[in-house]
Amino acid sequence: MTVTSKIIAAVVGGLGAAVLTSDPATASDLFKGKTIKYIVATAAGGGYDGYGRLTARYMEKYLPGSTFAVINRPGAGHIIGTNLIYAARPNGQTIGTFNTGVIYSQILKLKAARYDLSKMSWIGKAASAKRTIVVSTLTPYKTFLDFQKAKAPIPMAVSGVGSAAYTELRLLANVFDFKFKLLPGYSGGDDDMAMMRGEVVGKMGSMSGQGDFVRAGKGRYVLQVGGARDTRYPDMAFGDDIAKTPEQKAVIKLVGSQAEMFRVTAGPPNIPKDRLAALREAYGKAFDDPQLRADAKKLRWDITPLVGAKVGEEISAGLKQPPAIIAMLKDLQKSKPSAMKVSVKLTATKRGGREIQFKTAKGEDDKTKISGSRTTVKIAGKASKRGSLKSGMACEVTYRGPGTEAILVDCK
Repeated sequence: MTVTSKIIAAVVGGLGAAVLTSDPATASDLFKGKTIKYIVATAAGGGYDGYGRLTARYMEKYLPGSTFAVINRPGAGHIIGTNLIYAARPNGQTIGTFNTGVIYSQILKLKAARYDLSKMSWIGKAASAKRTIVVSTLTPYKTFLDFQKAKAPIPMAVSGVGSAAYTELRLLANVFDFKFKLLPGYSGGDDDMAMMRGEVVGKMGSMSGQGDFVRAGKGRYVLQVGGARDTRYPDMAFGDDIAKTPEQKAVIKLVGSQAEMFRVTAGPPNIPKDRLAALREAYGKAFDDPQLRADAKKLRWDITPLVGAKVGEEISAGLKQPPAIIAMLKDLQKSKPSAMKVSVKLTATKRGGREIQFKTAKGEDDKTKISGSRTTVKIAGKASKRGSLKSGMACEVTYRGPGTEAILVDCK
């Protein structure tokens, strides 16, 4: 568990021991005796999980008699969790949080994106976020423009194909003329560990989410997009300053606009008005609570909340992009993310071969998922079923990063 995760657990978990009270004369009792599922569209341990648990704990305080259950549903760059929230029964008992970068998947009309952000029941957003690229101090990259000097593609960690970081890094690489090798499968604090191990050079995310890593002297900011320029880091490039061409300016504007709607909470379409009003009221009271503010301050988390329909209006405005940006996104979508091939010995198989585990050349534990239809499995040169994979086999595995789905598993 990372230092940040431990602090989150101490602050957020400790709230469970507190006596949570609310004024019955003003608080809604529509959810009395009800369990509200709060879906977090990423793995446990990161910023989304921390904000989500903080939100759920304090909303429970202002919905007397309710019980909030936080459920982590990572995958596909927050698309899986967003789909689950969108498809839930519209009774107000399933809500959650996700990266608003899923807007890119909707703009592109991807089949995997089975949601319409403009129709969701928006409850609020907790923060604004300066979007930043951070790199490990172990790497030679000291400025954003150093990327242009790289002779080989630069490995960067992302949670999944289609995530905000994945799309934004590819857009930036496209207009600023450098190459990234994007490696999906890093959730929670996995990307920080990957930078420390030298697996990747850096990542893109919020400044608040990457602050501990930088303050510990393990990372450095090389780019900020959105918000007022942070003058504490004079060597960090600022998006508005480096954007010169129309294409560069359009990409910086798009990425910056998404930074304003950060740590959102929403539910499926058509939640009844009285229930949605109760959820919004509880959300507003939660983020006005002095104790929540104090907890967030300990974690150095930004709290700039916005409650209600205004959040949805801002998100819907982001769906309306000019043809040039849409064309650029479509071009990026046509190319596949970078893949890697490793020679390994399997250390374990799980769930009938649906997951294999192995050690990398550096002796580190890794794993990949095996699809019954999309992953090609060969044993001794012959096509085989995933259930035939056994611990101890020597294999060549082609995949796109830790925890991602394998493309090919070729074993002796």
